[in-house]
Order: sequence, then structure tokens, then C-alpha cells
Amino acid sequence: MAGRGVLAGLIALLTLLLLVPAAVNRGVIQFPDTTTYVRGFDAAVVAATGHGSSWSEDARRALAEARAAAPRAPATAEEAGTGEAGASQTGASEAGASEAAAPARRTGAFTVVLSGRSIYYGALLYVAHWLGSLWWVALAQAALTATAILLAARRLIGAEAPAERLWPVLAIALVTSVGMQVALLMPDIFAPLAILATAQIALFWPRLGTGERLFWPLLLAAAALFHSGNILVIGLLAAGLVAWRVVGRARLTLLPILLALLTGVAGEAAFGAAVRAATGAGPVRPPFVAARLIADGPGRRYLAHACAEGSTLTLCRYRTRIPDDSDAFLWASTPGSFMAMPAEDRRRVAAEERGFALAVLADAPLAVIGTSLRNIGGQLLRWQVDDIADARRGGVNRAKLPPEVRAAYDRTRAAHGDFPSGYYDALALPVTLLAAAVLLALALPRRAGMPAARRGYVAVVVAGILLNAAVCGAFSKPHDRYQSRVIWLVPLLATAALIGARRRAPVRGAAPANV
Repeated sequence: MAGRGVLAGLIALLTLLLLVPAAVNRGVIQFPDTTTYVRGFDAAVVAATGHGSSWSEDARRALAEARAAAPRAPATAEEAGTGEAGASQTGASEAGASEAAAPARRTGAFTVVLSGRSIYYGALLYVAHWLGSLWWVALAQAALTATAILLAARRLIGAEAPAERLWPVLAIALVTSVGMQVALLMPDIFAPLAILATAQIALFWPRLGTGERLFWPLLLAAAALFHSGNILVIGLLAAGLVAWRVVGRARLTLLPILLALLTGVAGEAAFGAAVRAATGAGPVRPPFVAARLIADGPGRRYLAHACAEGSTLTLCRYRTRIPDDSDAFLWASTPGSFMAMPAEDRRRVAAEERGFALAVLADAPLAVIGTSLRNIGGQLLRWQVDDIADARRGGVNRAKLPPEVRAAYDRTRAAHGDFPSGYYDALALPVTLLAAAVLLALALPRRAGMPAARRGYVAVVVAGILLNAAVCGAFSKPHDRYQSRVIWLVPLLATAALIGARRRAPVRGAAPANV
């Protein structure tokens, strides 16, 4: 019981340490996409219930446009040809926002609904705002992260180790940027937590108590629901674990991981079904791969000759106006960008993306592979936090924030570009390299510093870090925040492994996965 009390105290203390960046910032850290997450869920609430919030201006406008574009409903029963007057007389004119979805379904009057911004993470933001402050999101993310860090570290040290030995792990909050990921109102922090959850479940499931058997699968399922990129990274990691289990005959627990992934897939399917029911058409995923291929060169060169030869690709209509930068193509409102296209063209471009990508790969396979490897390598080494610490650089549109949220945002240091992110940027390289050196030294097969089973744990987490770089680098434009959100796992592993090495007697002959 005393050990549990110490562990709970450490979790509480680490939670507070993880909130230091938010305190220094004088508030949570906004990002341009934050409003998209909130408004996505808010629009669902408006459409379903007719009740809105201070975020609902866009949703109400869309529903009003849908009603205006729809055929006018009969004002009376006589106009409907039923011969009876009465109850339906004011049906159309008095319809609430929830009823506006019906004409929208008939006419397709709604604009394109984009996927890729989880309505489930939006629900978390929405509830926090309803409770009175977006600080609740940072607090929840800090508590989850602190719990995951200490449980993972204790497992890597040795579950029988007293909780008092975990004190050095608290330094992770001080020498890495994990606290900034916690303060950021984005699902980024769930990417590293998903990697830890996968390793914990796969390698240590038989040793987990009831609490951890609930915590880790639920955390992994939340990560899968909060961002589709997590589904891809964990899916690839799970595929590697399956191969390890088959080839290496390792004792690995995979069912909870697969169930969490299915939860994420089911969540996306449910969102798609709801959008189709409300608008008559499914959501559209922005063409990230097409944007990357065009920006890297092979896609643009393919369009040049394919369009000249009479290709019917919708992108041919915009070929000469497509921006060079992939982010500009995806999100700008300038001519030639995806968001500036008419709704039907956006749907066509998204639907044609797979065929376009395969055609470009067949046309210039070496160029595509080469640029992808270059992007992955560049993504792997980007650990700075400037793109989230400076809201002006990130492009937060304060005009789209509700008044009370805008006022809180204006008080933050990030809003004015004076958050001291240089502290984290200066530490990122030396801390990560030192941690990697420690891990390498302890994991050498001839050393007794780390049992083989723990080396397997480190290998799974490192594989997750590499897969994160591969997915983000190959399918999106490399950004600092994509890798800075997971790179702090390396110092965490090194700290826990070093603590364990100091207390562990030499272990010889352990099977890599008999855990």
C-alpha cells in the first residue's frame, strides 16, 4: 500500500511538472487545427440537437445555407395535396437546426466535410470548454502522460522495484519538450502514448495488474480514435510484432492491440456513416499523398506529360496553378489549391488520389522512393518546437476564436511569439544523443546492463519512433512537431534502463520475448 501511495504521489508531482510549460505560457497552447477539431464536434451537436455554443457560427451558417438551398416545404396541407390543414402548416419555417439536415440530404447543399480531424478529440475539447476552461484538456493530458511514463518506467526497471526508485524519471519533464506536447491542444501527445501502450501490452500483459489491463488498452483505443495517423503507425508496429511472434516464436499479447485498432477504424466508419446520413455524401480525406508527390517533383512531372496526352484527372484542370508547397496546396485558399476548388472537384481529386499515386510510382519509381527516403530522414531529425511555441508562425487565426477563448489566447506568450522555446531546442540534440548512447551501451548483448526481454521493449518503442518518422515524412510534409512529440521517449527509456542497470544483478540466458 505504501508503494502505491508513493507511486500516486509521483504521478501527481509529474503531472504538475508537465504543466510547467503551460504555466510559463500563461495558458494552453493553441494551434491552427485546434478550432477545426472543436468546430467539427460542435457542428455535430448543432445538427443533431439544434443547440449551439460560442463555436457554432460556422455550423449555423452551413445549416442556414442548406435550408436556403433546399426546395421550400409546403406551407399547408392543401399545398401538399392532402386535403387536410393543420399540424404541418409551419413545418418548414419553424424547423430547427437538427431538421435542416433533411433538405441537406436531399440536395447535397452542405459543403465538403473533411476527414482527418477527429471528432472524438474534438469532443474532449468541446467538453473542456463547456466546463469553463480548455485547461482541463491540458490537465487530462498531463495526468495520462504522467501515469504512462511512470508505469512504463517501472516496468522497464523491474516491476518489483520500489516506487521510490522512480524519482529520477521526473527529470524527463524538465529536460525534454514533453510538457509542451501536453500543453498543446492537439492529439499529438497520444502518438508517443500509443507507442508505450503497444509495448506494454505486447511484452508485459501477463504481468500487468487489473488496473493496468484497463489503462493501457483504453489509452491505445483513445489514441486510435483521436488521430488516424496513430492507426497507421500502431498498425505497422503490430504487423512487426506479428512477424516477431511467428518467426521468433515470441510470447507476445496482441489481441488488446488489435481490438484498440478496430476501435479506431470503427470510430472513423461511424463518423463517415453519420456524415453520409446528414449530408448525402461521405467525408473527404485531403489528398496528402498527392500533395507530397507533386511537391517533391515526380507528381508534377507526371501531370505535365499525362495531362498533355489527354488524361482525365481532375488535377489537370489546375496543373499550372498548383502551389509548390504541399501545405499551401492542401490548405491555402489561393487558386490551384485543394481548398479553393469547387466541392465536386475536391471530391474527385480525393477519389482519384490512389490511382494518381500508383501511376506516379509506376512512372518514376526511383524518384518516388528517393524523395520519400529523403523526407523520412529529414523528419527523423526534426526535434524543434518552434512551430508550436510561436502561434504567429503556426498561423493561428484568432478571428475564428470565440471571444472568451480569444481573450485567453491573447494573454499567452505563444500568441506574441515570446515563449522561451529556445530552452527546449537547445536541449533536444544533446539530451537525445546522450540517451541514445546510454541505451546502446546498456543493450549490447555482452553487457549485463539490460536483460534480453527489456532490450525487446526498447526495440519496440524505438521501432515506433522510426515508424512515426516514416509515416509523417512519407505521407505529409516533414514538420518539427511530428517528431518532437515522440523523441522524448528516448530519454525516458535511457533513464529507466539506467536505473534498472544499477539495481539489477547480471541476467544471462534470458529469452528475448519470454516476458
